[in-house]
Amino acid sequence: MHIPEETRRIRRVFKGLAIVVTVIVIVAGIALVFSIGRVGVGYVAVVVDPVFGTLTAKGDGTTDFYFLKTPWSNVIPIYIATDSVHMWTEVEPLTGKTTYGDFPALQALTKDGLGVEVDITVRWSISPSAVIDLYKNFPMADWKERAIIPIIRRIVRDTIVEYTALETIEKREAVGAEIEAKLITALAKEPSLANAVILSTIDLREIKLPTTFVQAIEAKLAAEQLALAAQFNKTRILVLANATAQSEIIKAQGLATSRIIIANATHEAIRILAGESSLNQSQLTNLYLILEAFKEMAQTGNVTFLVITGEGESWILQLPQIPQK
Repeated sequence: MHIPEETRRIRRVFKGLAIVVTVIVIVAGIALVFSIGRVGVGYVAVVVDPVFGTLTAKGDGTTDFYFLKTPWSNVIPIYIATDSVHMWTEVEPLTGKTTYGDFPALQALTKDGLGVEVDITVRWSISPSAVIDLYKNFPMADWKERAIIPIIRRIVRDTIVEYTALETIEKREAVGAEIEAKLITALAKEPSLANAVILSTIDLREIKLPTTFVQAIEAKLAAEQLALAAQFNKTRILVLANATAQSEIIKAQGLATSRIIIANATHEAIRILAGESSLNQSQLTNLYLILEAFKEMAQTGNVTFLVITGEGESWILQLPQIPQK
């Protein structure tokens, strides 16, 4: 079948147009794909347009965010949620194995020149509104390594040196609060950080003193406790001795007083009896003494006595016991 030349020409034109349209659609699809950007939760995108030399921020870190951009622009995700650095050293007591955080514990000197290890964790976030300026100062997004960590080290050392070794233990909460306050100020004043770093918290885990120093403190405390115990025992003994002495004095005073009362009463009784009987006071006194002697001897047990009296005098003889068969 003969196809006219005009028809073949039209077909060629339509075929060419179809190819062009297909290419345009493909290119447009590809361009569209590269023109849609996405940034996830916790990130803000810095869109870098090398053709026009512009920087724009997209998203706020709270949700996944999609946006349009030129196909040739680069999207740099900037992490703005809570970030942290851990500086600590731990040694297994049994194996001696040493483990570290992101970095080993900070080495610092106290006011009295003692070297200590500071275990600390610092957390912060980045202000979404400041990511452009922060990125301009740190195109490699390495502000954590180049600025934040050096500031933390400097502030910790500058703070620890204001306290003695013992004060770092006694006032650890105050040390932590001072480090936090100084960090907030230092991060805000650092020009390269563009006031983008927001300090969240610091966790001053431990300030480790040298083992020899700790042992010396423990020995001193033990000696002080022994001295206190000895002083307490000494005071206790003195108090008990004083109480015993006072008790004996009071008993002796009571006995003396009672004897005086008895003697006065006896004297008064003898005087009254002497007035009412034919015996004189001397005779009554002698009789009273004999009776008292009998009373005391009676308390000794089964004893036999012989009493001889005559012409105002009396004799008391103890008779020997005859063994019972």
